[in-house]
Amino acid sequence: MNAASSSSSLPVDVLTAIAPVGDPLQRLTVLLVEDDPVIRAAIALPLAKRVGTVLQAGNGEEGLACFRQAHPDVVITDLVMPGLDGLALARAIKAESPGTPVVIATGHSEADALISAIEIGVDRYVLKPVMVDTLLGVLGPLAYTAALESRQKLAAQVFAASSEAILIADAAWTVVDANDAFTRITGYARDEVLGRDLRELDGAIEGEAFIEVMWRTVQENGHWRGELWSRRKNGELYPEWRALDVVRDGDGRILHYVVAWSDISERKEAEARIQYLAHYDALTDLPNRVLFSDRFDQALIHARRSGETVGVLFVDLDRFKLVNDSLGHKVGDMVLQEAARRLLSCVREEDTVSRLGGDEFVILLPALREPQDAGRVAEKLVAALARPFRHKGDDLAISASIGIACFPNDGELADTLLTHADLAMYRAKSVGRNNFQFFSPELESGALTRLSLEHDMRQGLDRGEFELLYLPQVDNPSGRLLGVEALIRWHHPERGLLLPRDFIPLAEESGFIVPLSLWVLAEAARQLAAWRDAGVAAVRVSINLCAAQLKQPDFAANFARILAEAGVSGEAFEFEFTEQVLMQDGERNLLVLSDLKKLGVGITLDDFGVGYSNLNVLRRLPVDTLKIDRSLVSEVTENQDDAVIVDAIISMAQRMDLKVVAEGVETADQAGFFRDRACQEIQGHFFSKPLAASDLPAYLESLPGVLARAAG
Repeated sequence: MNAASSSSSLPVDVLTAIAPVGDPLQRLTVLLVEDDPVIRAAIALPLAKRVGTVLQAGNGEEGLACFRQAHPDVVITDLVMPGLDGLALARAIKAESPGTPVVIATGHSEADALISAIEIGVDRYVLKPVMVDTLLGVLGPLAYTAALESRQKLAAQVFAASSEAILIADAAWTVVDANDAFTRITGYARDEVLGRDLRELDGAIEGEAFIEVMWRTVQENGHWRGELWSRRKNGELYPEWRALDVVRDGDGRILHYVVAWSDISERKEAEARIQYLAHYDALTDLPNRVLFSDRFDQALIHARRSGETVGVLFVDLDRFKLVNDSLGHKVGDMVLQEAARRLLSCVREEDTVSRLGGDEFVILLPALREPQDAGRVAEKLVAALARPFRHKGDDLAISASIGIACFPNDGELADTLLTHADLAMYRAKSVGRNNFQFFSPELESGALTRLSLEHDMRQGLDRGEFELLYLPQVDNPSGRLLGVEALIRWHHPERGLLLPRDFIPLAEESGFIVPLSLWVLAEAARQLAAWRDAGVAAVRVSINLCAAQLKQPDFAANFARILAEAGVSGEAFEFEFTEQVLMQDGERNLLVLSDLKKLGVGITLDDFGVGYSNLNVLRRLPVDTLKIDRSLVSEVTENQDDAVIVDAIISMAQRMDLKVVAEGVETADQAGFFRDRACQEIQGHFFSKPLAASDLPAYLESLPGVLARAAG
């Protein structure tokens, strides 16, 4: 490591204690005790110009109190004073602080007083009238001794208590002292180093040239700072921060060398951890986006020189969100860690597997011969991730959709290639998941189309381009109109009429489904109020909703506000959710559905009979209606298996006191089938296509004829 120029952590008191002391009078605090105010002022005023601080007291009692409070460095006291005289004051001070110098000033020279002063331990005896220069001549040596003793005492305390190892050597490099921290850090006892050459004790392993430069720098500049590796007595290596200083006297002669250092192992470990977290994913230990980007750039630089192909694979786990929502994040984390291990097992050592976040991984394949090599890796990845993930004895089905882009055919820059691989991954999802797709230019144009459509969708809501149509739901067999299902349509100014399949998936992906759904609810409520005011018989409106609405914390409150503004009841609404939506975060869904039920809203389980068909949903959640999936309805008169399934659904619903609705009824045979099964409600184009709101009154008048066709 190179020497650093940062400030030393070397204890300052250690350096100052062994350095020459400057003018000690400037740091001296003197207590002057004199009962005569004129004499006291004559001494104090000129003395204050030469020493640091002068404290004054008018008698012995005041002087003793001031001493105990201020702890001065030197006490000057008159000998003869009323009450507590100078000798008594000196005796009291020496009893409490034997090291504090006491100077007695007096106009008397009695031998008895002098002998008493000596016995007490008085340091100096001066005669009045006191000349300040004479007094300073007395104070100078006392002050120097006191300051040096004080600083050395403090230095000794710092030296012993310091957490840093400290060695002190004389001008000949001979070690004269070592503190306890030195033994703790290096393992060497103090007696093992005293008297040895400081330079021979250097445990640094940086090399002779480095050590030579370090000590030469100390000689030339008076100090050196830096990090290096050193070795303890037991041979263990450790990193240290070292500070070396030279202490000189006033004439520039070297008095001492001081070396202080600290073990920075913990700091280096923390720095390494921070460095690791900056470049690796904490959950999977895979490189993160930052490190991946750096490796990607390096791979592209090499590929441009060598003419090789670089592949990038964008990997997204299928149905991972369902695992996270239904089984919890702890299980989700386990799946991500296992997925990372499987991905690593399918690539070469020089390849990079990175986690971008969530369930998205990206794989860098440098130095490929041809793009097809990336496809062969993708095949292995798809197969590896298709194997069931085990959790508490159960199998979790997690597959992967993978998109591939290759340099240079699919782009020259890393960002472009990542974007193209991402587009190819979405293509893999759209064609059924659990597969991989190569990028093609058509995908990019499709992405631009999606961006344009998303922008138009947001603008279209403001411009009033959306409309609700209403598909009648008819009582079977009476023919009475029970309700309508609200179906959204978009009258795009350039693309024409768009059905939900053309824009709802994009709305869900972009988050626009939330404001769009609120518009649907508000528009349906407004239309109900308009029909009521026009004298149309009361009907119930069913509306399809997705998981995004249930995740809104204020969804029920917003709907209550919509009802209040339109002046309609929640009992006029039925909300339809698919089974997959209700299975996600079941506990939270239960709370939201309960709030909706309090408003009078009916809950329908849509597309029943396909997918999971988890009967636990029916038992735990407040479901009122089952809607048989249209895929079963379409084959019910031709496929015996479908008919058996439908009969079972109707029978089960009747026993659970649930209403059953058959959707997608297109023929008279299908209508007759459900009438014979006493299925309460049916809907489909056999009875009516979706109607504009203004066409509903005319349809009501035509109902007898519609049901006659069904009966025939």
